[in-house]
Amino acid sequence: MKHKIAEFEDRFFIGIEYEGGVKPGETGKFGQLWDDFLREDIKLLKDIPNKNKFIGLECYPPDFRESQTFDYYALLETNELVKKDGFSSKKLPKGKYLLFEINFDDIHNEIQQVYKHVKENNVNIHYGFDYEDYLQGQDYTKTGAILNFALKLEE
Repeated sequence: MKHKIAEFEDRFFIGIEYEGGVKPGETGKFGQLWDDFLREDIKLLKDIPNKNKFIGLECYPPDFRESQTFDYYALLETNELVKKDGFSSKKLPKGKYLLFEINFDDIHNEIQQVYKHVKENNVNIHYGFDYEDYLQGQDYTKTGAILNFALKLEE
């Protein structure tokens, strides 16, 4: 699988959460969440400069194996931690991240392949979260778009 390691400082994001949590395989409404975020909610973030870096963040609670529920966020990168009513703010920690280039058209299967690769190669990752890094210049309404799927490496 095509991948690279990137090192990041702390990064900050603001956006909206998919309400109620998500069960694996029930991700069909993410498109509507993103549509709402990019068409409506983004207007309420007019004071944030450079609205061009977006991620989809999955956060896995400690009881994920039992609950089989995770939290999903559609997020915009900011320069600092921004608090705003009606929005969720997140900080991704400084460190090394493993970025896999994957095809957006088959995102769910590709993510499963990433985790299979990680397991087979005994890659030491942080299992609390992962994210999709939507790349500038890609048109996610058309086939063939790519993104980076990111996992934080444990140090």
